[in-house]
Amino acid sequence: MFNSTFKRTALAAALAAAFSGTVYAQDTASAMRGSVVGPQGNGASGTEVVIRHVPSGSTVTVTTDEDGNFVANGLRVGGPYQVVLDSDVYRDAAYQDIYLQLGSTYRLNAQLEADEMERLQVSGSAINYASLNRGSGSSFGEEQIEKQPTYGRDLKDVLRLNPLATQIGDGSELTVAGNNPKYNSITVDGIGQNDDFGLNGNGYPTQRSPISIDAIEQVSIDVVPFSVKDSNFTGAKINAVTKSGTNEFKGSIFYQYASDSLAGDPEPNRYYPDSTAPELDYEEKTKGFGLGGPIIEDTLFFYVNYEKTEEPQPVARGPEGSTASNFANVSATDVELIQDIARDVYQVEPGDWNINPVEEDEKVLAKIDWNINNDHRLAVTYQSTEGQQTRNNGGSTGTLTLSSNWYSNTQELKAYSAQLYSNWSSDFSTEIKLSKKEVDNGRVPLLGKNYGQARIETGEAAVYIGPDYSSQANELQNDTTQFQFNAEYLKGDHLIQAGYDYTSVDVYNLFAEATLGAWEFDSIEDFRNQVASSFEYKNHPSGNVDNVAAIFTQGTHSVYLQDTWTPTWDLEITYGVRYERTFADDQPRLNDRFVQRYQFANTENLDGVDIILPRVGFKWNFADDMTLRGGVGKYSGGRPNVWISNAYTNDGIGAVNFDPSSVDSSVYLENVDLANVPQEIVDSLVAGDGIVTPIDPNFELPSEWRSSLAIDWNGADLGYLGEDWFLSAEFIYGKKQDDVAWTDLSRRTLLDENGNPVTTSAGRPIYVADDPLDNHVPSEIGDDNGISRYDLMLTNGRSGDSKILTLTAGKAWDNGLSFNTSYTHQDVTEAFAGGSSTAWSNYRYTPTVDAENVLVNTAGYEVEHRFVANLSYTTQLMDGYDSSFTLFWERYSGRPYSYVLDTYGNSVFGDAGNLARPRYLPYIPTGPDDSNVEYTDGLTYEQLLPLLQEAGLEQYAGGFAPMNEFRGPWNTTLDFNYTQELPGFMDEHKFTLFFDVRNILALIDEDTAQQHYLFNGSPTTQFIKGDINPDTGNVVYGRPYAGYDTSAPTSYLPERSTWQAKIGIRYTF
Repeated sequence: MFNSTFKRTALAAALAAAFSGTVYAQDTASAMRGSVVGPQGNGASGTEVVIRHVPSGSTVTVTTDEDGNFVANGLRVGGPYQVVLDSDVYRDAAYQDIYLQLGSTYRLNAQLEADEMERLQVSGSAINYASLNRGSGSSFGEEQIEKQPTYGRDLKDVLRLNPLATQIGDGSELTVAGNNPKYNSITVDGIGQNDDFGLNGNGYPTQRSPISIDAIEQVSIDVVPFSVKDSNFTGAKINAVTKSGTNEFKGSIFYQYASDSLAGDPEPNRYYPDSTAPELDYEEKTKGFGLGGPIIEDTLFFYVNYEKTEEPQPVARGPEGSTASNFANVSATDVELIQDIARDVYQVEPGDWNINPVEEDEKVLAKIDWNINNDHRLAVTYQSTEGQQTRNNGGSTGTLTLSSNWYSNTQELKAYSAQLYSNWSSDFSTEIKLSKKEVDNGRVPLLGKNYGQARIETGEAAVYIGPDYSSQANELQNDTTQFQFNAEYLKGDHLIQAGYDYTSVDVYNLFAEATLGAWEFDSIEDFRNQVASSFEYKNHPSGNVDNVAAIFTQGTHSVYLQDTWTPTWDLEITYGVRYERTFADDQPRLNDRFVQRYQFANTENLDGVDIILPRVGFKWNFADDMTLRGGVGKYSGGRPNVWISNAYTNDGIGAVNFDPSSVDSSVYLENVDLANVPQEIVDSLVAGDGIVTPIDPNFELPSEWRSSLAIDWNGADLGYLGEDWFLSAEFIYGKKQDDVAWTDLSRRTLLDENGNPVTTSAGRPIYVADDPLDNHVPSEIGDDNGISRYDLMLTNGRSGDSKILTLTAGKAWDNGLSFNTSYTHQDVTEAFAGGSSTAWSNYRYTPTVDAENVLVNTAGYEVEHRFVANLSYTTQLMDGYDSSFTLFWERYSGRPYSYVLDTYGNSVFGDAGNLARPRYLPYIPTGPDDSNVEYTDGLTYEQLLPLLQEAGLEQYAGGFAPMNEFRGPWNTTLDFNYTQELPGFMDEHKFTLFFDVRNILALIDEDTAQQHYLFNGSPTTQFIKGDINPDTGNVVYGRPYAGYDTSAPTSYLPERSTWQAKIGIRYTF
């Protein structure tokens, strides 16, 4: 019984890569492990296992132990491999056409027969790619990457095949399992490619993908890996390895083109029926090449890749009636008037709204692979990526930014890595990695830094001119050094791993808002008369902005121990523990006045903060074609370093905010000169009295417990639909711990004469901004003594959870047809989405009833429902030349958003300074006689009721509207790829024509094809103006600044809402 069962299952394991992976570890290589037994099931000890990578001739030889077990590490990804089992006792066996997955261990179990016949030859079968795309983890090889519609030439275009991975908005952000895109970990050849600092929405440290998609050999994604080698994420772990040279010279050169002439005409925004259909105006050109081959045959190889893209950016927003894709509520006449005043009165250049700046991106990759000998292999990679894009040109319905307010975002990445794989014996191997990544980001105002920012109100919107508030002093360099050591020892059924990781990040961050000044004008006439309503300024007391820069080093020491135990041939159990401890060489500067205010120091830097991460997982092949897998583990990391950097840049010493009460207001509000901050303002700055954003001295590292249980069926018979289907169902549960939160130390709960907390009549707590050093005791609503300070502390807060179900089905037919489909349901909760880089924004823009007690509710990045289908067909319309057709269809529910109050410039809720525009959730009245509500601006309950009904808020009458309970529109897309091989100039040379069409659905259904995006981590619609009557404690509702609005806070994406084609040609040799 054992022998027959073992033979059948061992052969299946040897041939089916679908079940070969134990984990998708954060590696750059693959491994092979197995058991070799004799005819009676006894261990075939002393059998030589010769593993040869056919394209490069790389060979690894190991010997089975006394129980017949073997392991080989550091193997090249891909294949094909030939494995020869050379025994002095039994008949030899050879396996052909084996392919290895990235970061995965291939299981090869074999039973040798008596030494009476010729060597047994076994050929591998084609990989069932459908089975490599499960719920929590997926792996994609070069063949899939080439066939997939990749209009954006981004890894995310491939990763979206995973049921949990969704490209949201314009496609630059990848949210996985309902998590913030910044929480993903991305590595290429062992080099971290995620945005360590956390300023980019796309999750990369570069403008576009940091690596050319043509350079990728394999890429994997996993949400619940149970290997303790994996860390630094609470989203997903994304791991890619680049191509390597082989014994044959192979190369390609390509050119790709896209423009508005290869696109449809977008329809008007369906949510604004009277809007004008936007006109597309773009042209993108991409060119590149790749070349690999031997330097020394079988020993030394090289691979190089280059890619460059140029694309003018479209006009994102314009005044009413313009041809821009989105409008602001301001007329073209008012815009022209503001431009004239800026030039004539202030002698400054405001710029315009209808400019098409050019985006540029350039990538270089060079790689050397050295087979030192059969036991040692070295891989060295160099990477350079440079990009430039103009930003801040999007605005909103309530704002229009002119080009003087835009900025050029320049990003440069240089990375180096070396990886040494060593098999010291048949049961002991090591892996050593060393990498360095240098990132240099610049944020430069498009028209220079010649004057400060001005906001001019026009009635229902505002126009911005002058260098952006946050771009007047903004530079970043961060260098990341990583060292990893991993050792593996095979002892019978146990594969024991131990390792050490070291990561160090050196940061230079110059960031201070309004160092050139920021003025607000209540009307165009006030702007003409040089009379401002408010003014902000921040700088170093010396006036030298360079002294504001934060310079610090922070990192992590990690050690881990793990055992992968195979007690039987069909069961594998992995269990281990990882320990991480942060270190920091520098502290924020001690602010004595902060200590006086709050009785603790602002110098916390997380030095010595640690965490233990245990994990256990299993995989049980309980039938020939069915597998049960699952486990539980704790994960940490992925939070942006910029949140830590805030404590260094905002220590109240380096950068000090101007206190409006320290200088007569006529100095900065009258006779305004945008090009000069009055000297009295500069002289008024007091060292040690600026805004402070410290870290809680008791801060714990955020983490998440995750568990999963899945069943995979590889070979299901679905009747009329055929046999050999792959089916999978998986449930994932996550429970966050110590999630991030922000609290305002300057807020004091308002107390009545009896010492009891004051609330509104509806129960909302009332705070007052208070400075403990001014000897002022607040006694009524809004009694803040005119202070403008706020000190926001990074701390731990309430933590949410997640419940996720994925269903997957797929099949590959012998005729070249393959199909994969999935459905995912998410139920994810959180308090803070963490969608911004500053403490100010994360605190201010989180919808809440009580800003100091943010409750858990639907997560801002949750994708409640997602359907995916992918159909691919490869044939030969010309003999010997492949023709490939692929369709990718996706439909997912809209992102959550909230209805909030418009409290612009209102401090009655306890908001000081710039915090006076937070997002408070509204109380919903029960009827016209609700004594908790009063009205102004001519508004009545009868007028409010239809708005409540239209927004769906009426159901919450008598309570507060919840956070993120409303949904933006569903998004649907259908993408297409066609590639056609053609004869080249020489034998084995080929031309390939490739044709990508994004959103070909627009040719069928233009309305459904429209794409609408909700920006930020916590999108909101300002539903109604909110105030508080200090005499009654009632909320007072009136007309919001931008008018009554019940629509979702979406931005229309016209380019993505119609079909867009890219055509290209590649020559392969």
